[in-house]
Amino acid sequence: MLRAPLALLCVLLMGSVNAQTGALTVEATQADIANKQTEYDNYNLALQTQMNQAKQMKEQLSKLREQSKKLEREKAIALEEMNSQFQKMIDDPSLDIASARLTYTESVNAHKQNKLDIQNQLAAVQEKEREVASIRVSKHSLLNTLESLKEQLNNSRVERLYSQFNKSGTLSVQHAVDCDLEEVISECIRRTEQLAKQKASKRYLDKIFTELSESATASAQRNAADTSVKVESVKVTNKGFSGVAKYSVSMDVGLKGNLTRKQACQLLELNERYCVEFPGGGEVAKKTESQKVKYDANLMYELTIRSNVFDDEVYIDGVSYGSTKLSVMLPAGEHSVEVIKLGYQSYVEKIELTENRLIRVNLNKDAQSFAKGEKIQDILSNDKQGPRLVAIPAGGFQMGDITGRGLDNERPVVSYKIEASFGIGEKEITVGDFGQFIAATNYVTVAEQGKGCAYYSNSEPKYDMQMNWRNPGYEQDNDYPVVCVTLDDAKAYVDWLSTSTGKTYRLPTEGEWEYAARAGSDLDYWWGDAIGSNNANCGWCGSKWSNNSASPTGTFKRNGYGLYDVIGNVWEWSDTGSDIVSVVRGGAWNFAPSLARVSTRLEIASDFRSNYIGFRVARDR
Repeated sequence: MLRAPLALLCVLLMGSVNAQTGALTVEATQADIANKQTEYDNYNLALQTQMNQAKQMKEQLSKLREQSKKLEREKAIALEEMNSQFQKMIDDPSLDIASARLTYTESVNAHKQNKLDIQNQLAAVQEKEREVASIRVSKHSLLNTLESLKEQLNNSRVERLYSQFNKSGTLSVQHAVDCDLEEVISECIRRTEQLAKQKASKRYLDKIFTELSESATASAQRNAADTSVKVESVKVTNKGFSGVAKYSVSMDVGLKGNLTRKQACQLLELNERYCVEFPGGGEVAKKTESQKVKYDANLMYELTIRSNVFDDEVYIDGVSYGSTKLSVMLPAGEHSVEVIKLGYQSYVEKIELTENRLIRVNLNKDAQSFAKGEKIQDILSNDKQGPRLVAIPAGGFQMGDITGRGLDNERPVVSYKIEASFGIGEKEITVGDFGQFIAATNYVTVAEQGKGCAYYSNSEPKYDMQMNWRNPGYEQDNDYPVVCVTLDDAKAYVDWLSTSTGKTYRLPTEGEWEYAARAGSDLDYWWGDAIGSNNANCGWCGSKWSNNSASPTGTFKRNGYGLYDVIGNVWEWSDTGSDIVSVVRGGAWNFAPSLARVSTRLEIASDFRSNYIGFRVARDR
C-alpha cells in the first residue's frame, strides 16, 4: 500500500463541479496557504531559536571543558603544595597543614563538579540537537505542504473558471435587417435570425467574462484564448416585416460557454500542465482492466528508425538493436525508444505502435562534447559492472537562487569553482546496485534495524516499521532508485564501492551536484524556467508516477551532461562536509515542482530515511 498525501492529491481528480463549489475550493485553499505560511514562518523562527540555543549551549560546553583543564592544573598545584607541607610536618609535627589540605579538597571537589557539569551539558546539547533535527524534518514537510497547496490552488482556479464559464443560460434578443431588394425573402429571414443568434452569443460571452471570479485576469487574455459559446436552443417569440422591406425578429436563445481546460490555463496565464488530468489518489494509480488500452499481441508492425549521424546506438525497451538505419518488427503496444551517441544529446521517446511507423531522429551535439573514454564504469570485485558514471569537466558556475524564486538557504548566489573533473552517477543508485552491496557485505540498513522508514502522509512524515529499501510502500523493480537509506547507509555503500573497485568513490558535494545538474544552465530546471508536463517525476508534474511512486531510473530525458533524474524522482544525499547540517538535493516524486529546482536544498537530519530519499555517487578521476 502506497503512503502518499491523500488530502493533497484528491483535488487533482478532474471532474464537473459547480461554480459555487469551485469558488469555495479556491477560497478555502487560499486560507490554507495563509495558515500554512504562518505556520512555516513560525517553524523558521522556532528553528532559528533552537539553533541559537544549541550554539550557546555548545559554547558553554566548550567553556566548561576549558575550565576543566584549569581546574586540573589547580588540583595538581594544590596536591603538590599539600605534599610539600606534609614533608615539612614530618620534620616539624607542630606544623599546621590544614589550610593546604582544605585547598586540595576544594580543588578536587571543584574538578568533580566540573566533570558532572560537562556530562549534564553534553546531554543537554545532544537533546537540543535532536530537537533541531525534529524541527528540520517537520519544516521540510510543511514546506512541501505549502508548495503543494499552491499547486492545488492553481488546479482549483482552473476548475472554478472551467465551471463558471461553461454554464448554460438564456438571452432574449431582437434584431432587424433591411432586406436587399435583390435578396430572396427566405434568405433575408435566415440572415436576420443568424445575426440575432450572433448578437446573443456575443452578449452572453461578454456576460460570462463579466461574472467570472477572476474577470480582470481572464479578460486581459480573452483574445489570446479564442473563447466561444455554443447555441443550444432557439425560440422565436416574434417576427415579421414592416415598412418596405424591413424584417425583424425576437427570440430567446439558449447558450452555453464552450471553454476547454487548455483555454482556461490561457485565460489565467497558467502553465498548460494545470489543464491536463493528473494521476490522483493516495495509492499507486493502477488502471482497471476496462481502462487499460488493449493491444493484440499477435499484431506486428514495422518500426523504422533513421538518424542524422553514424555509429549511434538504438535501444528499444532497454534492449540494444544496433545503429541506424534500423527496421524491426515489434508487437503492437507501447514501446520506449532511445537513440544515443557519445557527444550528442540523446533522443528519448515513448511511442504507441498501432501501425507501421518511421521515426526520423535528429541528434544535436552536446554543449559539452565528451572525448572517448569519459563514460566510466568500473568492474566490481565480483567481476560485475558498477554504476555507470559520466565525466564532468572542471569549470565554474553561479550556485544558488539565480532566478530569485528560491528559498532563503539558496541565497546569496555564490561563484563556485570546480577545480578538477570528476565522475558522477549517470543515474541514481538503483535497488539492483544496492542489492549487490548487501549481498557482498550483509550490511543492515538503519530502517532494517527495527527503526523503519518514513512515508509522507497528511502533510508530515510518518514511520512504518515494516518499510525499508526492499519494501518502500510502493511496487518497485531493480531499476528503481533505492530509497529508505540514511546518509550513513549511503556512505557505507560508497565505501564498499571504493574497496570493491579500488577507486575513490564518495557522495557528490553540494557544489558538484548542482554544477552537474545544471549542465551549463542558469535556469530553475535544466530545460527552462517552467517544469512543464511529463519532463520529470515530481508531484503535479504530469507523469503517471507523479504523487504515486518513484519511477525507473532513466525514464526521462538526460540533461546536457548526460545525467538522468537530477530533477525529481527521489531526493539525493550530498556531502556537505559538516557533521551538523545534512542536505538532500533534486526534489522527489511526491514533492511540489517548485522544490525540484536545481538550486533547492533541504536540510535534514543525517539519520532520516524515507521512501522519497536516495542518492547517486561520485568518483575522483
